[in-house]
Amino acid sequence: MNRPGCVSRLLAHPARLLVVGFAATILIGGTLLALPVATWDGRSIGVIDALFMATSAVCVTGLAVLDPGGVFNGFGQGVLLGLVQIGGLGITTLSTTLLLLVGQEVSFSSQDAVQGSFTLNQRVGLGSLLRQVLLWALTIEALGAVILFLTESQRLPLGQALWVSVFHAVSAFCNAGFALRPDNLMADRAVAGIVLPISLLIILGGLGFAVLAELAYWASRRWRGQRAFLSLHTKVALTMTAALLAVGMVGFMVLERENLLGGMDWRDALLASWFASVTPRTAGFNTIDYGQVTAATLFFTIVLMQIGGCPGSTAGGFKATTLAVLLAVARARIRGERGVRLFNRCVPEANVTKATSVVSLAFVLMTLSVILLSALQVSGSFHPRTVEWSLGLLFEVVSALSTVGLSTGITPHLNEASKILLMLLMFIGRLGPLTIAIAIAQQKPRPAVSYAEEQVMIG
Repeated sequence: MNRPGCVSRLLAHPARLLVVGFAATILIGGTLLALPVATWDGRSIGVIDALFMATSAVCVTGLAVLDPGGVFNGFGQGVLLGLVQIGGLGITTLSTTLLLLVGQEVSFSSQDAVQGSFTLNQRVGLGSLLRQVLLWALTIEALGAVILFLTESQRLPLGQALWVSVFHAVSAFCNAGFALRPDNLMADRAVAGIVLPISLLIILGGLGFAVLAELAYWASRRWRGQRAFLSLHTKVALTMTAALLAVGMVGFMVLERENLLGGMDWRDALLASWFASVTPRTAGFNTIDYGQVTAATLFFTIVLMQIGGCPGSTAGGFKATTLAVLLAVARARIRGERGVRLFNRCVPEANVTKATSVVSLAFVLMTLSVILLSALQVSGSFHPRTVEWSLGLLFEVVSALSTVGLSTGITPHLNEASKILLMLLMFIGRLGPLTIAIAIAQQKPRPAVSYAEEQVMIG
């Protein structure tokens, strides 16, 4: 069966399919959220704010110009949750699933795009892979909701407790960070039954489906007494995740010991520090007010937000495995080694090049965006000319670009031009700079040309 020309071109180029799919979902979601029927008071929230909330949901960021629970009713919250779930699983995965269900043929390039998003094993069948992804996501979210319900049911009516538990479980696993309380999770800072399950969901969502599936396979074989080995990707992902969580927790405790943690007992301080280490992995939930932390903590959190989670996950950032490769490159150069090694395995040069490209693009985008956002806010009515405000703009840009969702509290005060800029950053951050570049690049590569070498002084 022949497809229309535009559909064929989209399917032939999965990067374009991803961009168009995300953009269309944002427009549809923004339209639904702008309807009066989506709010408690029956009034429209406006086009820009509706699109901002839809973009933040689809890009699983969590930056909000409105209180999700205070502004949106059940219908609006349902739309928001649906957008978060769609964004977490990925438009490419869902659209390819629909094609399979209606019996359409799927191009090999589209299959590779879906497989490459979630697993390194290209021999896995596409249908089996999609079922695994959906099964993993729904199972983990359901278990998380059940655990949260055990605590929520003790303080809320059963129906409301169930909805809050499901909403927060999906939002946490998809690393979205939307909460139905006006202060996010600050009131639950010392409630282990809320903080620990949500932090675990965030970590699982940030590891990636490939890592979770491989861990389950490894555990099942070891349980049966059979030999099993973890891939280099899984080893690096687990090691970097554990290291970043430990460093983040200790760093927050040290930097805030005389500030926010000063009046807490050691249990509450430990719980707050743990969550402050987990949430910059692009989750967006917060149990503390980031508008009250020290400048050192803000800079430290910015670094954690830039790193983000792991590839093939619901997390953003330039990824923890990318940092591992760059650290391995630095070690190799310092020691004068030719190859780049991790866990006694040589890292391909293509991985090194990609890691360098991703970080370079992210740094350039961040720098230009901070300058542009600062310029846009000069004409705004809310523009206190303080160092704290400037640092808040940097924090906001990194949070949007890395799809984190944390904020110092300035998001609702930004003008419309600044909100549009943050929407673009969330869009780019979710799809990835390289995906955007592929989508707009020329289809036919230019003929290879070799030029004469000449030295450039470095350093």
